[in-house]
Amino acid sequence: MKRCYPTMTCSLLLWLSGCATSLDAQHPIEQGWRVAYVDHDVTLDESTPLVRFGEDCRAIPLTQSQTAPIRWVMLHFQRPPEEVFRVVPIWAEHPLTEGQSVYVKVDDCAKPLAPH
Repeated sequence: MKRCYPTMTCSLLLWLSGCATSLDAQHPIEQGWRVAYVDHDVTLDESTPLVRFGEDCRAIPLTQSQTAPIRWVMLHFQRPPEEVFRVVPIWAEHPLTEGQSVYVKVDDCAKPLAPH
């Protein structure tokens, strides 16, 4: 049993280090990018009980250049150990569909979604 602990510890460390790798050169995990999946469009005043207040970009004032035209979309991504739901703005007419994967910068509501 004493020999199993170092092996298990090394395996765990290797697995965790794999979680910290970059998604691609333009969207590194270390800078807050995640792969998210589009759930559906939401309205400005729609109730979204799955979304925490800090994950709802509708609660953050946007700058004047970001106000028109805006669509709001709910998406979800994995932040271990849980699934996170987030509402983000879309400024351009994007043909986003339910289930589509996109890159999202999870700590910046002003950063646009990027195709995955």
